[in-house]
Amino acid sequence: MNLKGLSLFQQVVVTGSLSEASRDMNLSVSAASRLLSQLEADLSISLFSRHRRALTLTEEGTLFYQQISNTLNGIAEIPGIARDLHARARNWLSVVTAAPLANGLVVPTIARLRDRAPDMHCTLHVETRFEIESKVAARGYNIGVISLPLQNEIIPIDIMPVLRTRLCVLMPDDHPLARKDTVTVAQLSQQPLVSLGAGQRWRSRLDEIMGAAGLRPTLAFETGSTLVAAEMVRHGLGLTLVDAVTLPAHTLTGLALRPLDGEHWITYASLHAKGPRAALCEMFLDAMSDHVEERRATEERTAELVYLI
Repeated sequence: MNLKGLSLFQQVVVTGSLSEASRDMNLSVSAASRLLSQLEADLSISLFSRHRRALTLTEEGTLFYQQISNTLNGIAEIPGIARDLHARARNWLSVVTAAPLANGLVVPTIARLRDRAPDMHCTLHVETRFEIESKVAARGYNIGVISLPLQNEIIPIDIMPVLRTRLCVLMPDDHPLARKDTVTVAQLSQQPLVSLGAGQRWRSRLDEIMGAAGLRPTLAFETGSTLVAAEMVRHGLGLTLVDAVTLPAHTLTGLALRPLDGEHWITYASLHAKGPRAALCEMFLDAMSDHVEERRATEERTAELVYLI
């Protein structure tokens, strides 16, 4: 069995692209295609359906990946294991998250963890959702923090829901809607909105909520950053959807959060590769829980908007 062919197969599944997988493995696309064809011949099964040069996993390919992914990950981990030993990995934690969560949730958690383990070292990375899931599964990071649901559910990974937050509308604190306890979807549809770009998770949430109510949002401005969206709200350019953990408390001066009327919640989870976890992962999760509980206890209305699972 050609181990390189198996590794290429895994990379195609993880990246979703033959060209990207071949680039990662320093192969030409044609050589990678031949390698996959040879693997299919060796296995006597069809791993991918090919339509207009796109590769889609067949049912057999999906089952095969689910059966061998842990084995392939174990082989891929060998260089990482050696690096971890060299770097005295007991005191090193690598965390990956999406940009909106980094400042509001993960950085305060790391600061709290540092106070409890002064000798620990930590790296924090911000990646796309797809990269977070695939790289945590391949043990590229010790722990990931992300909202559910996952994007690539075929990748074997341990998911631990940790907290739920209520969807809120962010507005200047002197806005007329700030006098209300909640904001209805109909009221939100009548306001100029600042939104992330199409395809980004916060934009998708807005579109789903409006679509379910048979309404269309009034989009005034778009940006690629949640923090920039908050600043645009501060300057009176429109309202936006956020939650209480996305923005650090100090960034809310002059702004008001009001929950969206109805049961609109986001679940956040920690992601872990299958198998044993680094001891610092548990300490990180404890520090995150303590950070959330402190905010619930000290910030007005936060207890109504966030709770631990």
